[in-house]
Amino acid sequence: MPTDRPVSRRALPAAVSTLVAAVLQGERVAATVLAAHRYALYLSVRGSVLPVVTSDAVRLPTAVRLAAPAGAVSWGVGVGDEVLVGGGRIALPGFDVVAARTWRPSRVRHVVAAGGCSDGRRGSHLPTHLELSGAGEESGWLADGIRQALSTHREAGAAVAGLVGRGAGLTPSGDDALAGALLVAHALGAGEPLAAAVRARLGATTAVSAALLDAAADGYAARPVVTLVDGAVAGDPGAARRALPAVLAIGHTSGADTVTGIRAALDTFLAETARTTSTGRSAA
Repeated sequence: MPTDRPVSRRALPAAVSTLVAAVLQGERVAATVLAAHRYALYLSVRGSVLPVVTSDAVRLPTAVRLAAPAGAVSWGVGVGDEVLVGGGRIALPGFDVVAARTWRPSRVRHVVAAGGCSDGRRGSHLPTHLELSGAGEESGWLADGIRQALSTHREAGAAVAGLVGRGAGLTPSGDDALAGALLVAHALGAGEPLAAAVRARLGATTAVSAALLDAAADGYAARPVVTLVDGAVAGDPGAARRALPAVLAIGHTSGADTVTGIRAALDTFLAETARTTSTGRSAA
């Protein structure tokens, strides 16, 4: 006998980043699929990018994290399709993603120098070298671009323009390197000029990459990357070495490109610290 009772849908519980909780809890609206891969689904919602990731994916700082692994999930949608998001749910063709709890993404620690100053360029917290031999580029267009963008002798805008959106994929190489540099600069309390220059160019890259750059400008990234930056900036080569393999495993080249940005940023701040110290001694 026919019944008017609604057909129950499969529901998968998820943990929602505090950075995007308001997006998921808002009024139900149509969201557009930006990309769909084995480990992640990217949605455009109210001008924000909402990554939905499986339990075995990289935990992006703005992600909605499922409790199920990639093999147990079939998104059932492709690029350009629309789904409903809001009211604590994401309605996909075969199931609903339901917000069960929130989680707080990892954020780099601020370095506090002697005398309470949070500007690492005035302290001695930077390591004399980063023991990441063979990881990332020491020279080349990525490393050179980061050094130019962070140099106090040159406007950041032109150098950033040569990096944002340059490279293939959802997160181009130039963006990955900039993300690493943004995290280092934020940790040292010196991130505002670079962050402003990057945010002014977010329209020049993919929506997914723009969202990750925006998060990096505020010090947020996947936990392995944050752990690497924290160890490197604090002058703990052992911690940096231990974190390195997990970072290099991110994407095809994203991890290595991020490390390039981290190394180049550290080199730049170290050089600036050396110049400042030398000038101070000369003046004395």
